[in-house]
Amino acid sequence: MNQYYIFILFLFLSLNQNLYSQEKSHPQSIRTGIGLSFNNGREERGMGLIYSIGYQKSFGNNNRIRLNPNLIFGGFLPIGITDTRDQFYRISSFGFNLHYDLVKFKSISVVTSPGIFLNYSRGLLGTGGMPEADNYTSEFFNSIYFGGKFSLGLRITPSGKRLAYEIRPLNIQFGNKGFILGYLMFGIDIKLGEN
Repeated sequence: MNQYYIFILFLFLSLNQNLYSQEKSHPQSIRTGIGLSFNNGREERGMGLIYSIGYQKSFGNNNRIRLNPNLIFGGFLPIGITDTRDQFYRISSFGFNLHYDLVKFKSISVVTSPGIFLNYSRGLLGTGGMPEADNYTSEFFNSIYFGGKFSLGLRITPSGKRLAYEIRPLNIQFGNKGFILGYLMFGIDIKLGEN
């Protein structure tokens, strides 16, 4: 239990502004995104739109390191998937990312992002889809998954502007029980406070 309190204290201190110093604080932003995703879990499989929102705080030389706790949520259907029964489900995922600019040239950088996540999937496994397997019943399901994630993308941060843009064609989460979430995401960061 003490480890839980130490983790909460560490998270609070890492995200909180320095209230006692008159030095300029590390840049902070609200991070948003929208993407097209494929998901496969213990019982569920589908395609869908996902949305992301989170907080981001920058560190290091030229703010090349960014800590980002975030939420991802979205809905899935078996679009284009023929070897499963009809299903309608949603996911909610809490993650913690560490974004790092591998290569940076002026306002453009190549970004890599390792991280961890905890995912909650729930929905309806319905009738239809594979009639040869006698799928004539419906059932509700819910599953919890956890694991690691990785992304690679391109970031554009115009100098003196409050917005930064990111396109991440490679995003993948691997978890327990065969969980995989892969997605293409476009994101916008909205800087808070001073530039």
